Amino acid sequence: MGTVISSKQPVGICGIGRIGKLLVWLLSAKKAQSEIVIATGRKTGKSIEDLATYFAYDSTYGAYSRFIAGFDHDRAVEIKNDSLYLNGVKLVWLNDPKHRTPGGIPWSEHGVEVVFDTTGKMLDPTVNDANSLRGHLNHAKKVVLTAPFKVKNKGVSMPDDTVTVVGGVNFSKYDASKHAIISNASCTTNCCAPPIKALVDHFGDRFVSYSLTTVHAATNSQSVLDVLPKDGDKDTRKRRSSFNTMIPTSTGAANAVVEVIPEIRSLGIGSQASSLRVPTTTGSIVILDVSLIGEYDNAYIHDIFKKYAEKNPDILRYSDEQLVSADIVGSTYSSIYDSEFTHHRTSKRGDRYYTMVDLNFWYDNEFGYVCSLWRLYGLLTGLR
Repeated sequence: MGTVISSKQPVGICGIGRIGKLLVWLLSAKKAQSEIVIATGRKTGKSIEDLATYFAYDSTYGAYSRFIAGFDHDRAVEIKNDSLYLNGVKLVWLNDPKHRTPGGIPWSEHGVEVVFDTTGKMLDPTVNDANSLRGHLNHAKKVVLTAPFKVKNKGVSMPDDTVTVVGGVNFSKYDASKHAIISNASCTTNCCAPPIKALVDHFGDRFVSYSLTTVHAATNSQSVLDVLPKDGDKDTRKRRSSFNTMIPTSTGAANAVVEVIPEIRSLGIGSQASSLRVPTTTGSIVILDVSLIGEYDNAYIHDIFKKYAEKNPDILRYSDEQLVSADIVGSTYSSIYDSEFTHHRTSKRGDRYYTMVDLNFWYDNEFGYVCSLWRLYGLLTGLR
């Protein structure tokens, strides 16, 4: 019997950037809890009205009232007794500077058992102090990292109470009695790992290698206009304007995919990944080029993803439409297979055939990722 997590208890959110804000939107729309506890450790704006406006509108997704269409729009965002409510769900705001350190946030005083750390700043689960990801466990039972783990000291092994899981790939690896720190990996990994898992399971050692490139919307890690690089910056291209440039950068998706699909390593499947940031607010695509032993046409490949989508209908959507990035803004799926944009070429060397296939998978790197967090929350609480 593992640690029992109640779906009715308030949820904790540390940090309130893009993922944190949209997670509040989704949780309040679901109304599984009566309260959401948000910790920033600093005050924001001049009044609670500024906070209300922040949650009431979004430049990418529009108004919160439209997001929860079908609910009472007139009461979508309310201020009652100096407290903010979204769809009737109370937001408890911990903005005192003493709550800036994870280990000092009094989650348990507010009934919080599960914390989502959306700050993107504390990624190392091997560090054990108050100002670390593990610090949340001083007052909570579980912490979910909305990013991949990143261990600074390469010689340190991952603790036994940590696990990285991706919906539709390895949820079965989660052990409630053992795992207290859970990484939901990245939005890109949640997009590409499911189709790669489908290919690995189908082809096995006939799967030679893959190369993935994510053409990714801009994020807050970039600069709006050109700025001077910070001291120690390794990726100075992110200091160039995100308004009008395509910016090559790195991605940890290759390592994360191997972590959640260990068969890639055991089968000796080659892999690499790269990323290109483009001037859109959300909506991204993974271009996945795979090399296979054997002769296969598009219809054969399509059938693999049709069957996977039938088995995992909330994770992967099979599409035969001619999509563009604007069409998937607001998508709840981790990955959308663009079957119309699949290309293949078969060649022969000696007596053996080889097929190269170009595959494309769309994803809303913000809201789609938040929906994957909801599915993970369901795993932790038994809601799913």
